[in-house]
Amino acid sequence: MRNIIYLRILLLSLFITTTCSLSFGQSDVKKLGDGSILLEDFEDNRVGELPGNWYDRDGNKPLNRHSVEEQQTYKYKIQIEGGDKFLHYEGTRAKHISFPLINEKEENLYNINIYETPILSWKVRAHQLPEGGNEKSSNRNDSVASIYVVFDMGRVALVKKVPKTIRYTWSTTLPEGETGSKLFGNQQIIVVESGEQETGKWVTFERNLVEDYRRMFGDEPPKNPLAILILSDGDSTGSYVKADYDDIMLRQEKSIPGIVE
Repeated sequence: MRNIIYLRILLLSLFITTTCSLSFGQSDVKKLGDGSILLEDFEDNRVGELPGNWYDRDGNKPLNRHSVEEQQTYKYKIQIEGGDKFLHYEGTRAKHISFPLINEKEENLYNINIYETPILSWKVRAHQLPEGGNEKSSNRNDSVASIYVVFDMGRVALVKKVPKTIRYTWSTTLPEGETGSKLFGNQQIIVVESGEQETGKWVTFERNLVEDYRRMFGDEPPKNPLAILILSDGDSTGSYVKADYDDIMLRQEKSIPGIVE
């Protein structure tokens, strides 16, 4: 049952990236002087609201299309601390949000080429992990913080197409470096942090998308991923989860993963 739920999530993620009409363009990301592409630092969003350029699983911007009550069901909102804005999640229910990197015509919105900027970098601050969460278990598939990179299309029996994704996750029980596979190999899981030792601290993660894709899928990745997804949840284990996200970017050079601030 859990695999079916995630299959639906990923199929709807594809719908977001290929069929919805997007209203933003290249001005919404920042090209930095070192060649990095800052996809999202949440600084242009209003405190207490959902981030304006992120989409729900039905291809809508929740901030624009949903009532205040519906927006609150997403459990994500912008917070500020020391003058820095970030995305905060607090709740149990699993509801991802998506940042498309192509438009309805499958055009590369930001001229991304991961062979030139292969390093995905992002920051997470975990506060409360799901009890017993295990991303490889259908019954305990909860995570305090996961970022998915949606790539090209795979295939499974009875279903024509499913997006290939890499899920980078902070796991409660799986050790750092653990990998796994779901959805007939179309979802690859990589554990980038484990347990409660670093809770309450901002941790910067950096992963080489080209190397990870080659290792996990055995072929060459497309130069432009379809989307970035964020998901925190505790619904399988009935856990209350809290986490923060910030500074999602693509970089030219790899530095040390798991940098604690």
